[in-house]
Order: sequence, then structure tokens, then C-alpha cells
Amino acid sequence: RQMCIRDRVSTQRLNHLISRQYMEKQRLSEKEQIYEILNRLGVQYEAKDHEASPNMELVLKNVKLEKSPFIKNLLYINSKKKDFYMVCAIHDTKVEKTYWKQIGLGAGNMRLATAEQVKDILNVEVGSVSPFALVNDHEQKVKSLIFDQGLETQEYVSFHPLVNNAIVELKQSEFKKFLDEYKIDIKYLDLTVKEAEIEPKEQAQKQAPKKIEKEEEEGITKLRIEYKKSENFSKWYSQVIIKSEMIDYYDISGCYILRPNAYNIWETIQRNFDSWIKELGVENAYFPMFVSQKALETEKDHVEGFAPEVAWVTKSGNSDLKEPIAVRPTSETIMYPAFSKWVSSHRDLPILLNQWTNVVRWEFKHPTPFIRTREFLWQEGHTAHVTLKESEQMVYTILDLYEKVYTDILAVPVIKGKKTDTEKFAGGYYTTTIETIIPANSRGVQAATSHNLGQNFSKMFDITFENEKKEKDFAWQTSWGLTTRSIGVMIMYHGDDKGLVLPPKVARIQVVIVPIYFKDVKSDDLLNYASSLYKELKQAGVRVFLDDTTIHSPGWKFNNWELKGVPIRFEIGPKEVEKNEVRSVQRFNGQKQNVPREAIGAWAVKELEQIQKNMYDNANQQLQNKVKHASDWKTFMEHLNSGNGVITPWCGIDAEENKVKERSAIESKNLNEDAELQLTGAAKTLCIPFNQEPIKEGEVCFFTGKEAKYRVLWGRSY
Repeated sequence: RQMCIRDRVSTQRLNHLISRQYMEKQRLSEKEQIYEILNRLGVQYEAKDHEASPNMELVLKNVKLEKSPFIKNLLYINSKKKDFYMVCAIHDTKVEKTYWKQIGLGAGNMRLATAEQVKDILNVEVGSVSPFALVNDHEQKVKSLIFDQGLETQEYVSFHPLVNNAIVELKQSEFKKFLDEYKIDIKYLDLTVKEAEIEPKEQAQKQAPKKIEKEEEEGITKLRIEYKKSENFSKWYSQVIIKSEMIDYYDISGCYILRPNAYNIWETIQRNFDSWIKELGVENAYFPMFVSQKALETEKDHVEGFAPEVAWVTKSGNSDLKEPIAVRPTSETIMYPAFSKWVSSHRDLPILLNQWTNVVRWEFKHPTPFIRTREFLWQEGHTAHVTLKESEQMVYTILDLYEKVYTDILAVPVIKGKKTDTEKFAGGYYTTTIETIIPANSRGVQAATSHNLGQNFSKMFDITFENEKKEKDFAWQTSWGLTTRSIGVMIMYHGDDKGLVLPPKVARIQVVIVPIYFKDVKSDDLLNYASSLYKELKQAGVRVFLDDTTIHSPGWKFNNWELKGVPIRFEIGPKEVEKNEVRSVQRFNGQKQNVPREAIGAWAVKELEQIQKNMYDNANQQLQNKVKHASDWKTFMEHLNSGNGVITPWCGIDAEENKVKERSAIESKNLNEDAELQLTGAAKTLCIPFNQEPIKEGEVCFFTGKEAKYRVLWGRSY
């Protein structure tokens, strides 16, 4: 029996070996052959069929990816050496030709491979190039597989399996099994770096190798942000939030871990906003996160607005549920059946409730931490009132509080306004909003919204009461929400090339004290001086940290605290002790000054208040510079393509608003690919600003030429 088992095992191994050798000698051309290889290697993957998509435009249209970004794959040839190189990058990465210098190749010799060369080397069509096709490169003519650094932080990747009517999505750790099997190495390079950035760097390395070695020894280079905010905003943002320990990635795409540095900011927002709404009589409650299909579909317009984003629970263990249950995308349909039970008389109103919770919206767009995620934290308020006037007062009071969160706490300017009917909350009466524009990438962001739901939901859920005239009436309702998106907006506004820049009001550490030790100086005196500073700042109400560790150099500490955005750094050395002063360095503007030791607590409090004000003033000026005016289409597109929000006179016709979106999207595709600012996509209305110049007599809409009713703010948004 043991011999039979051994024989059977040997036969299986032999068949496996023969199958592998057969595969290696053959020129593969079918997706099933790739699946066979992945199965043989025990690779976990998900394969999807779709319409033939030989270019990225069709891929974006026809393919839906759950976890991986869309990736473009290009095959290059060195016309001088006749070597080939495969390049992979996230689809919207602008690849600079000069990146070839990073691997010692001249950009002038690099060309995209022809269709004939692609077929000859990889046995696939041009629209089907991917690393899977390297199984056909038996002569190893492809010298390198190059991934842009933007892919290094992605947990999942996706590639065509030799044909362009299917896609394989898998974890990079699983993909590595395939690469290891065929002895394929990945080189991660920054494909977006420009020539002007490469040559000075190389020259600096030649001129000052000792300095660089010293920095690397201290670990400083690992702290530094490798991308400039003004040149590669998305990679800059990704590095800042990871290196500053704001978030960490999770194994479900679009979901992220909020680390203490980030959650502390959310707690600060919570404490302040919660106290403000309680002064209005609002109480906190908690409702379940699940909603029945019947309840969710009660309000037709509402469910249609959220349908693409709803996540459904369909199984319990191995058993199918009798009916699917939705995970909360918002709570109107969860809370209002309870409202209906609680209200019978006008004396039962108003209901003023809020809950701090999470929601899930299963976005299919490329996720951006804090800004666009599948799960996020928020507060959502829901109220019911006797009259329209009462509900309107609540809507605008809450909007003022949202503005206060951004301007007073986060030092971020906003524009208050009302959404057009096209952009208002699904099923609502009208929506008020605060909007802003990120100066570095010119994207509009909806910062928070406060909705007047009218009586629509009360009619659907039978929230009725007997009024003072003994007549049946429907409640007037509001709902309003603020999310952790606010943290991302704050980072995008204030962060710089060194990392975070935190407004003092949300900084977990407002002042960090760094003693600078010297070999010939007694450390006890230095530490005693720093400790006394710590105690005085603490007594003054300043959130202070004493970094008295000795495992890192002062240079490392300076970089670390700058990366994490601490507003003020106190540097304490023997001279400061001798002169009874401190060396103060501001994170916001780098200002350095020597400050007398006397009354240091009061000085720090005042200085932090001034930094908060200066940060807001600076951000507000940036926003004002990003808002332009236009009265015709040509000027509108010029401002838009220059990275601005644009205020225009508007006719107020919903159908025409959709036409503006369509036309601006089409014209944006015609932008020069080498343009400095690659900001494309459809323009949409961000809001009807409350603070606007009145429409003049005879003034017409910039798009239709019809009579203008009011002015709207347009932008390209997240």
C-alpha cells in the first residue's frame, strides 16, 4: 500500500513537471492557460470576463475592479541595444521620459514597441500586454519589469491574462508567486520624476557623499517625503498620511486603519461639535447599522441615489438569508420608522437626535484615504419639527456650525451655499453645503451638508401629528452630516514637502521639547531645565511632549516632529540653559526665535493662537486665488483648465447643467498631454454661493444665453 501511495505521488510530481515543461516551451495565447499556471502555483485570484478593451479608455468603461487600481502596461524597446522593457503604472500616472536615466538608459533611444514586436516577443496584441505575457519571452529579450513607485503601496494589482476581454485581480503577495516561478524581478522606480530633479540629485550625490551617508546612518532620509506637493500631489499625499502615522492600509480596498494621530483629530472635532449641538437641545442616540430592503426602498428617489453604493448582507454562515439586508449607507430609512411610532401629537415635537457612527458606501471609484473611502466615520443628525420655519432654522444653524468646525478648528476656509436641484440630497427638499477647493490639485470638495427634507420622508414613513387645530399634519424634517473627510481636507490644505502641518487646536502635541546633548556637558542640568519647561507648559494648558530619548540624533528628532506636524519645537542646548531662554521653531512657517524663559507658558499659549490665525489667513488667501469669474464658455474653460473654481451667471435649468458636464468632459480630453496641470474631467456645480453679487438686469447665462437667475460655483471635484 505504501508503495502504491509513493507511486501515485511520484506520478503526480512527474505530471506536474511535464505540464510545467510543456508550458515553458509553448507560446501561450489563451487566458485559460494563465489560469492553469496560477492554479498550479496555488495563487489566489479573481478572474472576470468583460467586453474586449484594447485601450485604457475602454478598460475604464467596461471593467469594474473591486480592489485594484487600473494599470497601464507598456512595452518599450531600446533602439540602440535592441533590448525590451515592460513598464507598469496606475492608469492616470503621467510618465516622464527622463525616468530611463534612473537605470542608465538614454531617453532618446527608447521607443514604444511596434505591434509586430509585441507579437513576436510576447505573443499578444498591443492591447493585451501585461506581466503575464512574459511567460512567452523564452529568449528573455525583456530585460526589466518596471513598476512605478505608486504601485508599491497598492495591495492589489490587476492584469489582462494574454487577452483583453478578461482581467485577473490579485494581491501583490500572490502575484509574486507567479513572478518567482518565472524568475522575474520587479524594479520600482519613480516614473514621474523630471530631468531637472534627476541631475541635481546625481550631482549632489557626487559632491557630498559623506553627508548623505551620515543622513542615512541617522535614519533621516527614511522620514523625508520623497515627492513634492506641487509636482506629484497624489504620491505626496499617500506618503504624508503613511509616514506621519495618520493611517495604515487594510486588506479590503477602500478601507483604512485610523491611527491615534488621526483619531485624535476626529475626537477633537467630536468634542467641539457635540457640545455645540447639545446647546441646541440635540441628544445623542444609536440606531442599528442594518436596514431591511423594504425600508430602504420606501423612498424611491432616495434609494436610487444610493443604490450603486449599497453593500448587502446575503448569507449567514453557509445559509442564504430570506431577504438581503443592507449595511447603512445613511440612516433616514433606519430612523424614520421609529420616528413614526414616537410622534402622535405636536407636543411630541421637535425630535432632535444625532448619532456618531460609521457608514458603508461601496464606492467603485479609485479610493482616496479620508476623502473617498468605502467605510467612514461621521455624525448624522436627524430632526423633526412642527413647521417649515423651525426646520429651516435648524438647517442653517447646523451649516454655521459646520463652517465653524472648518474655519475655527481646522483652519480651512469654506464657501457656504445651496446645492442645485441636480446635486441636492436624493429625496430631499433642498441641500445646503460648505464647499472648498484644494489649492494644490484644484479639486473641489464637499466639506459637509445640511439638508431640509421637507415633508417627503414624513409622508413616506407616516410621521404625522395632530396640530393645535386638531388636524393631521406631516412633520418637517432635516438631516445633516460631517465626516472624517474633514481630516483629509485639512492635510491637503496645510501639509508641505516636509509632511503634516497641524493647526494647534487639533494637534495632539502642540509643543515638543528636544534637549540637545553634548559629550562635554552634563546631561542632568539640561534635562532638569527641559523638565521644568515641560511642567510650566503643562500647567498653562499646553499639550506638550518632552523628547528626552537618546537613541536618535537631534537631526532625526527635528525631522520626525516636522513630519508629524507639531506646531512648535523647543530646542534646548547648553547655551539656552546658560542664557535662561529657549530656541523656538514654528512648523507652519519655519520661523526661529530665542524666547526668554520667564512666563514661557503664557507666551506659548499666545503663540499657538497666532499660529492658528495665520494658518487660516494663509489658507483663505489660497482659496480666494482659486476662485475666478466668467461670463462666457471660452473664459469658463480657460479658468477651469488652469485649475480654478469658476463662478458664472446661470439659468437654473437642470438639463443644461448636465450638458455642461458632458461638454466640459469632452473638451478636457483635448488638453495637451504635456500641459503643466493635468486636471481633466467634467465640471459640476459645487454650490450656489450665499455670498454673491446680485444678477444685473439683462445678464445672461454663460452657457445657454438665457436669462440668468443666480450665480453658481463650478469645479472639478473628487
